[in-house]
Amino acid sequence: MVLDTVTLGVARSELIVIEGAAASGKSTLLEFAAAARRPERGTVWFAGRNTTSLQRASLPFVRRNIGYCTADPLLLLDDTVLDNVILALAVRGESPARAEQSARDALALVKASNLENRTVASLSSGQKRLVALARAVAGPPPLVVADEPGAGVGGEARETVVSALTMARDSGAAVLAATADTMLADQLVSRGGRRIHLAQGRIVGSPAMGLVPAFTPAPETPEKLEKLQPKVVMLDVDDGEEDVLPPATRGPA
Repeated sequence: MVLDTVTLGVARSELIVIEGAAASGKSTLLEFAAAARRPERGTVWFAGRNTTSLQRASLPFVRRNIGYCTADPLLLLDDTVLDNVILALAVRGESPARAEQSARDALALVKASNLENRTVASLSSGQKRLVALARAVAGPPPLVVADEPGAGVGGEARETVVSALTMARDSGAAVLAATADTMLADQLVSRGGRRIHLAQGRIVGSPAMGLVPAFTPAPETPEKLEKLQPKVVMLDVDDGEEDVLPPATRGPA
């Protein structure tokens, strides 16, 4: 058992920090949140849809709305840094000009503008992590999921990581970050993050909290996710009203 009876929600413009020791289930929880993995039991809801029941062909339409920064950066090694970040925006339907500008803004946010024309293969491990973070927060997308975003970077870069995640939150994204770094967790909490402790696959020291207490999902339909566009809806924990996020309109043909 990796995760056992874990129930939590993250709303628009909210930052949640999942803190726990190694092997506590943090990475697995984030894989579920990013629709990169399906749980054997239970459900994962994103924008009003149960992602665990979607057809496999529909999952890319979910994932393009999620900025996922993994512990091991998944970047295209032979492409430039700028192209790697632009790609995440292109699949969300941004125009080429807007995607390029947003990519440059994201690289500036993590203080990596000087790397934009270098190939990823030429970067150090710490630089790759910053580029992966820039790609995750570019836009930003409706949901940002960051697994150990401060690992392998120095003290000054850690502050950059904190600023990038809080900026995404302040721009309307729901941000879910996991770390075993207590110092990083404290910095995120000091910026308004909500701390959740995870131990042996269970949430400890925190009251149970769903996305919306009385939320009743709509019945599933056989329609594919692309028919639900052009808007992505996140539910606001504070007042229960729906907030409509900017649409991820169309991906490439």
